[in-house]
Amino acid sequence: MESNLRIFVRTSIIIIAAFTALLVGFSAAYAYATLAAYNIILISFIAVIGLSLLMLLSMSLAIIMTCASRKAEGLLLLLTRAGMQVMLPLALIFSKADKKLTKSIRLLYIELNNIVVESGNKKYRAQEVMLLLPHCLQNSQCGLKVTSNPEVCRRCGRCKIGELLDYTEQKKISVFIATGGTVARKIIKENKPRLIISVACERDLMSGILDVKGIPVIGVVNRQPCGPCFNTDVEFSDIRKRVEQLIL
Repeated sequence: MESNLRIFVRTSIIIIAAFTALLVGFSAAYAYATLAAYNIILISFIAVIGLSLLMLLSMSLAIIMTCASRKAEGLLLLLTRAGMQVMLPLALIFSKADKKLTKSIRLLYIELNNIVVESGNKKYRAQEVMLLLPHCLQNSQCGLKVTSNPEVCRRCGRCKIGELLDYTEQKKISVFIATGGTVARKIIKENKPRLIISVACERDLMSGILDVKGIPVIGVVNRQPCGPCFNTDVEFSDIRKRVEQLIL
């Protein structure tokens, strides 16, 4: 978490420095301008860039403070949410050339999202919660089609799906296995949960959280011992911790 935050801080400094350079440049142009119309245009640009710089700085500070305190409320919560919608996607654009940096920004986004959801201190009934799993969690040697019906799983222990099914049955939580983002959106639309606990890679989780509107999502990043989208794994204790924390 701390290393991801440091990377985010460095990326934020670059973004803010770029806007500061624009602000200084336009301010210098205004100082030497002579035409009234040109002055008005420059003043407008300076005002817009200055306001944008202030907002970016406020959102960046809110994100840093939320990460440090592990909670957010009031104005800090509003600015953190705004930063998740604006600052982090912007940081992601600036990090596209570096895969490691991109991954860190996505992981930070997921962690921040979880903090924001948990900061609401809201509890949910088990029937209102959906556990959404990726199909790559299933062992590749298994011939059963658990995506259409997870209950066909034989609980052989070669992957975590059986263990998770046993746990969700005990807790009376709905569990679904999606083959991709389109299927996941369809499942959510049809079942209308009030809370989603989703397991996926950091890329799919960030994309899914941004895509889902009006429903809080807790993201649990899977492990990829065999590479992405193939025989992935998840820490069972991470899911159990979220369930125990958020369910009545």
